Amino acid sequence: MLTGFIREEPLRALYAHWRARSEDGRRLPRRADLDVLDWPTRLLPHAFIYEREAHGRFKCRLAGTRFAEELGYEPTGRYIDSRLDTRPGRRRIELFAECVEAPRALYYRARLGVIGHDHRESGRLLLPVADTDGTVRFVYGGMMVARIADAISARADDGGMIEVHRAPPVVAGAERSCG
Repeated sequence: MLTGFIREEPLRALYAHWRARSEDGRRLPRRADLDVLDWPTRLLPHAFIYEREAHGRFKCRLAGTRFAEELGYEPTGRYIDSRLDTRPGRRRIELFAECVEAPRALYYRARLGVIGHDHRESGRLLLPVADTDGTVRFVYGGMMVARIADAISARADDGGMIEVHRAPPVVAGAERSCG
């Protein structure tokens, strides 16, 4: 279980919400099980939904206002790989893919550097969600950002990762994966 690793309270609240609808991680929730209007209110500005399309790319379907501000651009309607072509970007895309392919919830902390801003540390929660037919193709989640001191930033690997935590795979209700 990821609860002990998630530092940001709004992300812990979203994880608890997802776990309740996934029968404590034993059943993969469907889109209808996770209406954004039922998400913790304080998380909504930091929330995102990505859809893995048939060709394997992730397209942003929803981006909260703070999420977009922290990224430095509006991601809605764009593919995640259109902005992330560096090693750290590829590492993040790999985590999104693992989320839907396993499928499993993931929490990670990483450096986040936007041009013209100081380096910051972000905590992200990735949650697998199935379509109505059971196809695992959505990543629901949120990102919280905080400025960090150089000493903390030095702990990151060359992919920008500080730490990655994985929940056990969800088996029931995950009939097949897209992509």
